[in-house]
Amino acid sequence: MSENKTLYTSNDLSLNQAHSYTLLLQVEVNSFSYAIVHGKQLLAWGENFNTDELRDPDQLRDILTANYKDVLIGLDAEAATLLPKSLYEPGRVNDIARLLDVKDNEKVFSQLLDDDNVIIYKADETLTYAVKDLDNQYVFHKDAGFIKAIPNDYPTSSNLYLNIGHDKVSIVNYKYNKLRFHNTFSIKNHEELAYFCALVAKELQLEPKDMRLVLSGEINDTDGYFNYLKDFFGQVRLSSITILDAPYDVQSQKLLSIAALLLCV
Repeated sequence: MSENKTLYTSNDLSLNQAHSYTLLLQVEVNSFSYAIVHGKQLLAWGENFNTDELRDPDQLRDILTANYKDVLIGLDAEAATLLPKSLYEPGRVNDIARLLDVKDNEKVFSQLLDDDNVIIYKADETLTYAVKDLDNQYVFHKDAGFIKAIPNDYPTSSNLYLNIGHDKVSIVNYKYNKLRFHNTFSIKNHEELAYFCALVAKELQLEPKDMRLVLSGEINDTDGYFNYLKDFFGQVRLSSITILDAPYDVQSQKLLSIAALLLCV
């Protein structure tokens, strides 16, 4: 895992005013990222902190113990499935969750994702335990905001939207402005990333040369992942979707996933 770091702190940040701020958290099994926002203004942002910091704050004690208006939490899912809203019955969630092979140490969540779909997912209970003491919290699938943000880019059916994490990639496709595909894959290198993009393209009956890949997360336009994908797909670019007002030197594609949690409420 990369070294933890605070990437940005605004001079306007005053935790005495936390009651008017929103804390955003994206929590994985071994690490988490945070952002503090006031309306649409980014006040602070950090990533790659160990989840032990959530359970027993030290480096981020002031940030994690402040009294926020809202705490929006995106949980990393071990597995997920989409169900049409018209077929969703709350009382049958456990029956549907059997498809996810839920283990004793996992908890099942179900949430309305958009006007048409409910997402049902499982997360390691250590994640829910890590955030249990945070007040005014709302919990979502880690990709929920990312998925909601994509229509702002006017997606076509040949666009694949990728959110790249430390060892995972989430891939989303829209058709006629409706969610058509969402899945998450474990990856170890750029070859595996290209393979899963090609696999999704085949499932969607798209030709790689006709596809446009829109990238966000742990990537920039000079790294090996970006350049490798350019050799196989018609067009590759960084996401230009912005959710927050942030300084010019904050790379919006890296902030997108956590910032988009604001779209979940």
